[in-house]
Order: sequence, then structure tokens, then C-alpha cells
Amino acid sequence: MRKLFLCLSVVLLAQMLLLMAGCERRQLEVIVSETVRVKITVKWNVNFIPLYHHTPNGMTVMIWDAAGGAPIIRTTNDDHITVSLKPATYHMIVFNELADDYAPFMHFVDADSYERIAMRATTFTVASTRAWDDGITYMHTPEDPRIAVALDTFEVTKEMVLRDTTILIPYDEYQEGGYADYRESEYVYSIDETPWPMSVDLFVKMRVKHRQSLKAVNGSISGLADGFYLSQIIRTSETGIIRFNPDDWERSKLGDDADSMGIVSTRIATFGLPYGKELLDNRVPSDNVLSLALQLTNDSVVYANFQVGKCIHYITPEGLEAQIRYRQDLQNLQLIINLPDTIFLPPLSPASGTGFDAKVDDWEDGGTWDIGGF
Repeated sequence: MRKLFLCLSVVLLAQMLLLMAGCERRQLEVIVSETVRVKITVKWNVNFIPLYHHTPNGMTVMIWDAAGGAPIIRTTNDDHITVSLKPATYHMIVFNELADDYAPFMHFVDADSYERIAMRATTFTVASTRAWDDGITYMHTPEDPRIAVALDTFEVTKEMVLRDTTILIPYDEYQEGGYADYRESEYVYSIDETPWPMSVDLFVKMRVKHRQSLKAVNGSISGLADGFYLSQIIRTSETGIIRFNPDDWERSKLGDDADSMGIVSTRIATFGLPYGKELLDNRVPSDNVLSLALQLTNDSVVYANFQVGKCIHYITPEGLEAQIRYRQDLQNLQLIINLPDTIFLPPLSPASGTGFDAKVDDWEDGGTWDIGGF
């Protein structure tokens, strides 16, 4: 009898241990596969809207996990999206609009790779009877739409999954082999992102003698970056040529106008200076060549080329000279060329009717700009 009692006790104890182990395993199986809700809020009003004066039509959120996949999430909301994520470490890139919205002027390269994804300018070749740009390959400018980018790395942990989470296992269901009831947490984790603009405005100013002889300006500048790497926030080292819009040149008289001196200026959107050429000490004059075709009032053309690699400087949007310490500084700055040479034109009578005069300020009654600053 005693041996029989001991055997029964051992059997009952073994059954209780198996029962307890089964309960614990069931809870772990339910919890591990669950997700956390993460709300991504983008602050376009910090850098984007003050510079570009409009709200994006939407945004693209790209999230990479440890497996290296690159899901693209589109939302019609322009400032937030909520996603459900499993425990892991994530890389994220956010930019305004859809990738296709930048075509055909810009395109994305290596879009499935967080490390290599880049935006690059597409190119076009001019077939023209005009000598100054026939056969030249230009790159498009990042003008419309402008792009701003935010990037981040964050972690979703198992502890975040368990926060405010409840697992219900009713006794009668458990006895009948039922399943555990998982109730997801209502908690939402928030991530705030501030995108930085990736385009840089380039301003060009030059002095002209006998300004009344000038009818129109055509020109280009070489040696500017053809794009940037999104996850690194650096410009590409590859460069191209950008053509100025002939309708965007403006002019004004200089000083007392005793010698027919004037200022001619324009602005164009660029990706800025290429990687490795941000600092003035790293540039040589031939890195950037300003090519001009100046059409005179008698329809003749004066050609001029200037090596301006050492003439490009950074300014703040307020027009103050800026010193570059870190590459992150570039996102808040603009470029300016104050051409040190004076362009001498032959004295001719002013043009009338159409052309250059229709767009610009009046030469005789316009304002006066000092050559030293914008």
C-alpha cells in the first residue's frame, strides 16, 4: 500500500508540473508576436514652410528593419501617420510628396537601400542654333517641388509591447482547451521629426559697364552637385552644369550712374556644392565656371567665362556672411557669387519694346545695391 501511494503521488506531481509549464508557455506564445503603435509627426512649419511658403501635398515614410526590407508608406496626411511595428531596431527616412512627384526632373537611386538611397537630377541636352548652348548637357534644377528630408533610428522593445497590455485566460475556456484572449494596449508612442531642406539657392551678382547696351542674359554654371544621399545628408561628389533661366535676370544701376555702371543678378535652385568642396580651402577656381552670353541691343552677343570656384560664399537667408563649421550648417544657408570682374560692354542705345527690359526694374529710376552684399 505504501508503495502504491508513493507512485500515485509522483504521478500527480508530474501532472501538476506539466500543467504549470503549459500555462506559462501559452502566455509567452501570445505576447511575443504582438506590435506597438508608433505615431510619426512631421513638423513642416519649422524649416519647410518658412522657406518654400506652402504645405506639402503629402509625405513618404520609408522604414527599414534589421532584415533590410524597405516598405514605402504613403499618407495623404501631410504631417502625421501611425504605424504598427514589432520589436526591432528601425531606420526611417521621411520626405515630402511621392517619389514619382519629382519626375521627370529628379529621380531616386538605390531606393531599397537605406545606406545608398540618393536623389539625383536628370539631364537634358540642348539642340539649338545658338552657339552658347548647342549640344551642352545640363541637369535640371530642384525647383518644383522642393524636397526636405528627416531621418531617424529608433527601437521598439518587448517592454514597449507589454506596456498596459492585458492577457485574459478564462478558467472554463482553459479547461476546455481554449485560447488566450489578448487585449492590445491603447498606448501610442510618438516620434517628432523636423525635415531639413535639401536644395540651396544660388545667387549671382555681377557689375556691368554700359548697362544700357544689355538686352538679355543667357548663361550657366558648372561644378554643382547633381544630388544628395538621403541617409547621410551629404551632397554627391558628381557634378553637372545648370542653365540659368533667361527670364529671371534682374538689373539695377550702381552708385550715381556717372559711368553707366549697373548690377545684373539672378537666383537659381541647386543642390549646392559637391561633397568635399564645401569649404573654400578645398576649392580651386576651375571647380566652377560661370559662362555668360550677353545679348546686346543690336542683337550681337558678347561671350564671357569666369572661373568662380573661389568666389562662391555662404550667406544666411538674411544676407549675412556665414562660416561653415559642420556640414549640417549647409541646410540653413544659401550661396552667393559676387563676381569680382566688371563686364565691359560697348556703348549702345537701350533696347525698346520686348526682351530684357520687360522683366527687370527700370535702370534709370531703380534702386541702388552695394556690390559687397546682398
